[in-house]
Order: sequence, then C-alpha cells, then structure tokens
Amino acid sequence: MLATFSVRVHADGSKKAYEIFGQEHLGKQTPLVLVNGMSMLRGDWQKLSNALSQYRPVLVFDHRGMGDSTFSTKGGEKVTLEMMARDLLDLVVALDWKKVSICGYSMGGAIAQQLLFLPFHPSNPTALPFEVSHVLLTATLCEPQQDTSFAKRFQSIPPPPEGRKRTFEEKRELARPTTAATFDPEWVAANPDRFNYWLDRMAVGGRIHTKACENHLNASSREFQAKVPKDTKIMVIHGKLDEVLPYSASRVILERMPWAKDVEVGDKPGQIPSLDFGHQWFEYFDIEVWTNVFEVFLNEPPAQSSNLARL
Repeated sequence: MLATFSVRVHADGSKKAYEIFGQEHLGKQTPLVLVNGMSMLRGDWQKLSNALSQYRPVLVFDHRGMGDSTFSTKGGEKVTLEMMARDLLDLVVALDWKKVSICGYSMGGAIAQQLLFLPFHPSNPTALPFEVSHVLLTATLCEPQQDTSFAKRFQSIPPPPEGRKRTFEEKRELARPTTAATFDPEWVAANPDRFNYWLDRMAVGGRIHTKACENHLNASSREFQAKVPKDTKIMVIHGKLDEVLPYSASRVILERMPWAKDVEVGDKPGQIPSLDFGHQWFEYFDIEVWTNVFEVFLNEPPAQSSNLARL
C-alpha cells in the first residue's frame, strides 16, 4: 500500500512526519491512528497498517525527535507523555478529522490515555475537538511499573569510541537483546528470517532518545482514568508471554476502566487463537486474525452518539 509522506509543523517549530494509508476510504470510514511504542518508527507498523488500510484510513507517524520528526526550533525540550499526546492532538486537528479510533502500543498506549485525559488536565485543560470512538490499548500500562529494568537497558548502551561510528552489524548486535525480549524464545527460534528483519530495522538510526524512555514509565493516574468518557469503547490486547510489560499490567487497566474489555480468545472472526504471545503482538498469528480483531471491534457502535470531551 502506498501513502504520501507529509510533515506537520507544530507551533514550536517541531516537525511531525506522518503518512496516511487507505486514503481512498477518507470520508467513508473512521480513520485509525496507530501510536508508536518506545523506540518505534512509523514504518514498523507496515505489516498491520497495510492490512488495515484495505478497510479504512490508517495514520502512522514518528514521535517528536524520532525518525523523520524533529524537536522544536529552540530544542532541548523535556519530552513527556503529555507533550506527545498534545502533538497527536495537534496533528488530528490539522487533518480536520472529526472522529477517530486509536490503537496505542506500549508507550503509545500511555500516550493514548494521556490524550483522553487532556480535558481534565489540572492546569491546562484542553477539550478534544473530535470524537474518539474506539481505543485499543495494546501491550501497555496505566500506572508506573516497579521493574524498570527493560527501559533502563536502552539508557545503559555505551557510546561508540570517540571519532568512530558504529557499523551496521554492531548496531544489530546491540539491538539483539532488547529485540529478542519483545518476542518469546520459541517465536525467535521458529521465525529466524522475521527476527533478522527486526534486527535490521532496529539498527536504523533515529530510533530512540533517552527522554522518551524516561517518560514511558510516567503513566496515568487513577483520578483521570475514572473520568474517561464511558461511551469510548476500549479493548485491551496483552500477551501472557510479554517480557517487556507483564500481563498483570493489563489487568490493572481493566480494573481502573471496568467498561473496557479483553480481546476474546476463540476461532471466530474478531477473536485470537490464544494469549500466548509476546510484546510485539502483531507479529503473532496470521495478519488476517488481527485485521478481523480490529474490524469487528471498530465496527461496534459506541454506547452513545458522541463522546466529545467536556471541560
């Protein structure tokens, strides 16, 4: 699937690189926004975005300071989940979309929650001028985790020797432990070609900055979760083999937002074969399985006709 590369310039001069797949569906189907996880670039969604764009517009983008997106003109800003949520808000407004669905993966799930919380911000409340009808929270969390060892791995990578750049092979090997942790050992052993594909992708520059790692753990509070509009349909997807964020994190989401639901296990369209999958959930099972999960869920009508946020 082809998409036109575009750039949104924010008020502070930062630039947001984005692409919209399935543009032929604009005005006919609700757009789906895929929100990257930590260290992720918009192209990492390719397998899923291509499949989903057969049915609806799909927006992918690079977070501030990553990939083809840039920091502000001034530079040096402290990147937070709230800042990334406001960047997303600005992008959707610029596209003049009045209704969207969102899938947030890992850190992206925390960003999606922050977006929903903006109308209730204690010092700078901001209403959402569009409807968020459906949200998929995938391999994510809603409160800080006690074990922060995975995120710290990214910060512990030593700089290259002065005056020399790392080779592509060196970058691949540095990426190997963290990339392997996003799957499970059996998957890695059974899918060597696909695992090497991800090692190649992770060796590409512009993937991560320390500030994003730090803020991945700065998740949302119980007070705001209780205020999320109840007519926003929410689905949780989390594998029991996830080594990055424990399966128990998804149980907390369901406790905090009890109107949310788990992805169903079964053999019907919209269900998945099992919960035996790792952090990189969309690499497990046939891609049509996930396409059906999304389409069945996204075609469920909301509880009310609108969930426009109110101050």
